[in-house]
Amino acid sequence: MNKAVFFIFSWLVFAFSIQSQNLDSALTVLDTYLDDSERYIKEKESKISSLHKSVTKHFSQPNKLILDYSDLYDEYKSYKYDSAFYYASKTQEIAVISSDANELAKSSLRLMFCYLSSGLFKESFDLSNEIDISKCDTETCMMFYKTMARLYYDMADYNRVEPFRENYIHKGLEYSKMALSLLKPESSEYLGSVALYNLKLKDYPEAIDNFNKALINNKNLREIAINASSLGYIYTLTNEYDKAAIKIINAAIADIQSSTKETVALRLLATLLYEKKQDIDRAYKYIKVALDDASVYNARHRKIEIGQILPIIEKERITTVEEQRNLLIWMFSLVFVLFVMFLVSTIIINKQLKKIKIARQTIEEQNTKLLNINAKLTETSSIKDKYIGNFFYNIYQNISNLEHIYRSVNKKLTTKNYDELAKSFKQSDLEHERENMYRSFDETFLNLFPNFIEEYEKLFTPEELEHSHKHTNSLNIEMRIFALIRLGVYESEKISKFLNYSVHTINTYKTKVKNKSWVQNEQFEARIMEIRSVKSI
Repeated sequence: MNKAVFFIFSWLVFAFSIQSQNLDSALTVLDTYLDDSERYIKEKESKISSLHKSVTKHFSQPNKLILDYSDLYDEYKSYKYDSAFYYASKTQEIAVISSDANELAKSSLRLMFCYLSSGLFKESFDLSNEIDISKCDTETCMMFYKTMARLYYDMADYNRVEPFRENYIHKGLEYSKMALSLLKPESSEYLGSVALYNLKLKDYPEAIDNFNKALINNKNLREIAINASSLGYIYTLTNEYDKAAIKIINAAIADIQSSTKETVALRLLATLLYEKKQDIDRAYKYIKVALDDASVYNARHRKIEIGQILPIIEKERITTVEEQRNLLIWMFSLVFVLFVMFLVSTIIINKQLKKIKIARQTIEEQNTKLLNINAKLTETSSIKDKYIGNFFYNIYQNISNLEHIYRSVNKKLTTKNYDELAKSFKQSDLEHERENMYRSFDETFLNLFPNFIEEYEKLFTPEELEHSHKHTNSLNIEMRIFALIRLGVYESEKISKFLNYSVHTINTYKTKVKNKSWVQNEQFEARIMEIRSVKSI
């Protein structure tokens, strides 16, 4: 608590003093905070470690355990997506067991926040349709309305095509109204929500006034960052660029102090510095940090947003370096007759060429990273599309089979032909249907990963393959287990249900396969994940 108070106090002192500073001084202060960011991360990790100890202590007490999981979620929700999602899921598990409608809604809203922060808008919409707030308290209802408002606002920012964007904003405003009706008037949260409402209505003077009020005496670093960042955004729209930069710097510092990785401040600041040609090197530095933060959090939409501006800033940075090099060449050409000056100019030019080479290497590395990210996204989309299509086809076939069975049963019941009716339900038919399902799975999977069997067999010595799988158009049980893992199904329980085996049997198969491979056991699944689909690059 003392550390949190110190952070808030130091931020308030900075925010007050920075108003009278010029932009260069403010950027220097931000650089200092960036250099010290590891210290804030260690503080957060220390707090998280303490919460983990509390989880161990309360493991057999569900009422206290759900509070510990909730606290861990709060620490992770803007820090690490995977961990936040895990603990949100944990709160949901306890809520389901306790049949507490309010806790169940809150846990679902936590999951929805994770989806939103990671750019999974469809999943957020799907989950929102499952949330029932009819039996929830005021706080949970307000949380639901605010989350729904953010969902529509984020969709409007992501999809700028009309009339969809305008419809999203309109729906977001409706939910904002409902949230405001439940918030305490004149509270910082209320003022921040009103300001956001004004912003979406393009009532910028009111938005500025309310955002400034929301920042007064606000002790929540996350709210400070959001309100200051929003203020900076409004100032860019009103062409008050110095004010915009100062507010965005405030937001970035608050994000650093709270170790927030799901953030927009540094990206906004880098874009502003680039567009105004004030400091390309800093713009490049900040956009790189923003990309690193988005990658750590796994915020897909943030990575896409950053990916749109990063190559432009990099190109401008290279152009600046080349202009500096050309200027040096011209300057030292004027004193060409002086051997010493010529020698000095040559050395400087060589240094600049080395910088250009390093910069080009940096561009290639970043482009490679972006290509890898796009490849993974493309592969994921391809897998999803293929399996969705196959899923609907299988549903159609199952309905057709059920329709045939219903007609047959009805006919035999009508004619009272009970002996024939009993013969209709055979275990062999069920086994046949299960084999059809596996065959369909194999065909779809091998269509997506045509080299899977070949790459899989490379993980074993020739001796181990003597009595191995011989068919190239189907998978055996061991291959199906690792095919499911390649698709992202890691839990043995889910695999066992799909393959109709016990969890123990699945684990036995996995251990047996790993022991036969020349790859170390702990590296085997990683090698499986390296097998690419047909559309991978």
